[in-house]
Amino acid sequence: MNSIWEVIDKTETGPYIEERDFDLKVVAKRCRELVKEYEIKFDPTEIITTDDSLADDIFEAGMRLALEAGIFCRSTKRIIKFEESEVQEAIVSAPNKLHIGTRKDARILYARGIEDKRAAIICGGQAGAPIPEEWYLPMSLSYMKEPLIDMINNGGLAVVEGRKVRTNTPLEIQATRRELSMLREAAARAGRPGIHLLAAESSVSALGDLAIASDRYMRTSDAHLVALLNELKTDYDRISKVVNFTEYGALNVTLVDPIIGGYAGGPEGVAVCFIASFLLGRTMYRSEYHVIHPIHFRYMSTSAVECMWNLNIVGQSMARNAPFILMGDVWTSAGAGTEMIFYETAANTITNVVTGSHPLGVSATNGKYPHASGLETRFMAEVALETVCSGLNRRNANEIVVKLAKEYKDGMDRPDIGKPFPELYDVSKVIPKPEWNAIYLKMKKKIADMTGLDL
Repeated sequence: MNSIWEVIDKTETGPYIEERDFDLKVVAKRCRELVKEYEIKFDPTEIITTDDSLADDIFEAGMRLALEAGIFCRSTKRIIKFEESEVQEAIVSAPNKLHIGTRKDARILYARGIEDKRAAIICGGQAGAPIPEEWYLPMSLSYMKEPLIDMINNGGLAVVEGRKVRTNTPLEIQATRRELSMLREAAARAGRPGIHLLAAESSVSALGDLAIASDRYMRTSDAHLVALLNELKTDYDRISKVVNFTEYGALNVTLVDPIIGGYAGGPEGVAVCFIASFLLGRTMYRSEYHVIHPIHFRYMSTSAVECMWNLNIVGQSMARNAPFILMGDVWTSAGAGTEMIFYETAANTITNVVTGSHPLGVSATNGKYPHASGLETRFMAEVALETVCSGLNRRNANEIVVKLAKEYKDGMDRPDIGKPFPELYDVSKVIPKPEWNAIYLKMKKKIADMTGLDL
């Protein structure tokens, strides 16, 4: 498998192209052509599909896109290209299980199969959200205290000591270090000092990542995200993160979030782009696991049926052809403190668990506001566990998810963003307030009755 140094060589020697030409003449053009050639069609009544041939066609189309398009490096305006043998070697060498966390908090994170009978690993936290510094510790603790949560991916700090954190400034270093310090403290207070962290959310450039390569902040049993920029792009900041953590020894995790309605086209083209992104992300970043995050140009959240279809078909395509370890983002339009968030969470979670991914969330309000808590992630974990225990298959899961989606579709345009964390939890005790707990119990029963799941 190529070393990171060979990847750096390719950023300086690959074919030169202007970014606009790469967007339109390479990505948009090839996605459109491949969707047509393979006759890939999105069916909103089959959010979870049972068509194995569709999954295989999307994988084949994605492999072709990966080899033909490559990755555009913004820093050099050159295309990083790989031979098929290099991509195949990246697939074969990809881990199908990882030991994450330490001691009693250790877990085995594994590549899930379609309709897998094993319990999913639950990643809790409001990933991607800007969280006020004064709330960060108790909010993190609200997730750490939930015994069904196996690992943590909470948001970052946008303000430190009253100062707005800007990318590539000294404050980015301080924000990332403070984020990890508070996560470590929350883990210790919850009696889970060894829990696996997917962290450094405060680090946009490489500065924050460089500042936490230490056991004091991020251990080698932890991980950080390295994004593939939209669509099929990278830059020296992303590659610097990879160099730093490859040598330090912590895990690299590919974050892929193509836009439905962007250069890749509709949900069909985005599915093809997803496959190409994961294959290239593994080949280029040497990522150990990967995050699926489809973005809808209008709603943003993964709750849109086009996004859940992508979670489903990408998970199945990879499980059948390149069994990578996948985490499926659960990003809801609604916020904590609402009834709508439970419908969205249940639909997203079932989709992920049945089709080959571990659920990651709940990132309420699309990560826009810190209106989230550990309680709705407890619900996510309960749904994930019951999905497996009940032996839910794809056909039955689709019926349930379609039914759940109808419950919240009318609220997608103007979702209820709920309440901020201190209005949901007693911050001093870090326990849900009675009114928030009452909504949780009410919706848990309502969704159990509606779906037949024993929650």
